[in-house]
Amino acid sequence: MKMKKFVALMMAAATATSLFAFPVFAADEAETEPENVITGDAESDDAFVVWGWNDDIKKILDGPFAEAHPDEYSRIVFVNTGGSDYYQTKLDAVLDDPSNPLYPDLMGLEVDYVQKYVGSDWVMNVADLGITADDCANMYQYNIDLGSDADGNMRAMFWQATPGSIQVRADLAEKYLGTTDPTELAAKFADYDTILQTARDVNAASGGTCKLFSGYDELKRILMNSRTVGFYDDSDVITLDENVTKYFELAKTMYDEELTYNTAQWSADWYANMDGDGETSNAALAYFGCPWFTYWSLTGEAWKGQTILVPTPAQTFWGGTGLAATANCADTELAATIMKFFTCETDSMVAINALNADFVNNKEAVAKIIESGASADGNGMLYPDAGQNFIEFYLPQADGIDASTVTAEDQTILSLLDTQVQAFTTGEKELDVALADLKAAIHDTYSYLSVE
Repeated sequence: MKMKKFVALMMAAATATSLFAFPVFAADEAETEPENVITGDAESDDAFVVWGWNDDIKKILDGPFAEAHPDEYSRIVFVNTGGSDYYQTKLDAVLDDPSNPLYPDLMGLEVDYVQKYVGSDWVMNVADLGITADDCANMYQYNIDLGSDADGNMRAMFWQATPGSIQVRADLAEKYLGTTDPTELAAKFADYDTILQTARDVNAASGGTCKLFSGYDELKRILMNSRTVGFYDDSDVITLDENVTKYFELAKTMYDEELTYNTAQWSADWYANMDGDGETSNAALAYFGCPWFTYWSLTGEAWKGQTILVPTPAQTFWGGTGLAATANCADTELAATIMKFFTCETDSMVAINALNADFVNNKEAVAKIIESGASADGNGMLYPDAGQNFIEFYLPQADGIDASTVTAEDQTILSLLDTQVQAFTTGEKELDVALADLKAAIHDTYSYLSVE
């Protein structure tokens, strides 16, 4: 990333933090920001500090890593910021203060903002940790690209591959679509026009007590993460490709025809619609997901043994956590040991899969997992009669994922997009106005990006 962009990006982040989060907090609610949960002794002379926004990294450290590297594990201090809403704000302040006892030696980075960090001076090249191209030979290329800077230097490494899927609840599919056959269901999600018709069919059959999706934003990640053009070109001119326009139009149709409950992803109502029965309580028949979504989000009883996986209309992905060593990392050898354990070593990545059925970012490990039959049922989440294998399903979805459109600004731009989509769907703005206002909002947030 050009330095002018990095400086502007940090300024924008400081003034638009609320855009990074799903909840928006008023000024008088600032005290609700959680305290960091710290495990270990940060004042110890040999402390090695790792940061994350939840305990996903810690669970791997506490489990297979501790078993394989007990001495190194005993030195680890883990900082959990209590949620992704606060992570970057807390992290950035400490990254600017290497004297802080909680300065991270290693940190987790989510796909939506990983490019912000790999394009900065805050993190090291993995080559400087002694990690080689051979170490990374089994990784999916899109994850290598996500963790690399503009010059091709790899600076963050991912343990998950996160190909997209549509996850269908079998009992509702049987009731309102008349089938639980994966092939027949796939045909009902084959393209966006067909999805609209499927949504109409579910709505009509249920009398509105069941919708295909909880909110129209289930289509957002499919379209935004399958773009062939980024939000700005090589000349820093803002670009909105046909997928952006398509999302606006689909959202409007779904809103006008009342085909969803118009919930926002991660909201209480969005979660509640996972558990409804579709008769006496509202329910959503399907959610956009990926491997981690199944075990992280579909946690209610309604989905256990009821989940059917369906391909998305376009190859896409969602999320994933990278690990990066900081510029002032206190122990680069330990950083390399942890990063290779999480992201390079086949046996350790098989062990990571055993924790939660992650589709790991290692093709050799995935082959071993399939051969052993591990995680085949998605930890009991898959509908047995569908005859699906959780890991095998994602193989064709993972191969060839393209993340070349991802930029450091995406997380904020996607939030700006949400604002304009809502204005268009509710009739506040016409499409051309909403698109123009989106471009203007992007420019106002990132002044180095221009509007033609």
